[in-house]
Amino acid sequence: MSGKVLITGGHGNLGSYITKYLVENGYEVSVLTKKSTNKIKGLEYSIIEADITKIEILKKKLDFKVDYCIHLASFNEFFSDDYSSRALEINTLGTRNLLEIFGLRNLKNFIYFSTFHVYGASSGVISELKELNPKNDYASTHLFAEYYVKQFGFTHKLNYTILRLTNSYGVPLFKETNKWYLVLNDLVKSAYKNHQIVLNSNGKSRRDFIHMNDVSIIVEKLLKQKALNEVFNLSSGKTYKVIDLAQKVKHIYIERYNKDINILLNEDDLTLYKELVVKNDKLNERIDFIIHDKIDEEINNIFELLESKCDFQ
Repeated sequence: MSGKVLITGGHGNLGSYITKYLVENGYEVSVLTKKSTNKIKGLEYSIIEADITKIEILKKKLDFKVDYCIHLASFNEFFSDDYSSRALEINTLGTRNLLEIFGLRNLKNFIYFSTFHVYGASSGVISELKELNPKNDYASTHLFAEYYVKQFGFTHKLNYTILRLTNSYGVPLFKETNKWYLVLNDLVKSAYKNHQIVLNSNGKSRRDFIHMNDVSIIVEKLLKQKALNEVFNLSSGKTYKVIDLAQKVKHIYIERYNKDINILLNEDDLTLYKELVVKNDKLNERIDFIIHDKIDEEINNIFELLESKCDFQ
């Protein structure tokens, strides 16, 4: 075995990819999830059911040796009425609960998945030195959690790595996914279900997308390195306009179903969007990695997933 790894949120959209990759590469993996309704088929790993906001339960459930903790569990259902309070409770205080448990266990690495939204920027060149200026609860609660990670690095000598992730993409590994609000998933679902793509904007905003398998490879490479208690952007370094993604979805839809669909833009959105570059040079200096563009492949895969869901609503 390459080591014992706890992955919080290991059945999530991205977490399931990392779980699968690490198990297949010889790690002894335990997935921490609030409620287990699925298991990745064909893989041997353990499942621990616990709510990260309940520290006393966590202490009992996590009373075993761990070499690494990869912390992905977070709440980003921004459309929920109680989003702000739940985001603070889960993203920030839930992270602190884990830190309190693992702070003195001599972990080799506590990898925390934050977000590039802590910069609050939609244009320009974004490096790790850019001013932090979160503009929503998702970003603020993750930044607060970053501060807790750094705090425990100082007070408990915790070995950590903070990753500010852009937009990861990849077909969900579980049919029962509820992550249809994610950009690429939403565009494909809209085309498949409504036979048109409706954008709430003029489509000119730019997003950096990185494939979930690339993220998994990078995480595994970090596990093999000594933690340096640093922050890294986790990005592809390449951006797409939302309208360009919509055009890709439309093109593949026409190829698959032999019929055309319309893309409807918000003509009232007069926002001028500038170039966006989320730099990953610092991480690339730490480890060698290659970014793969699998947008077209994953669009097809998401269509296939929707086709397999006969009861899709």
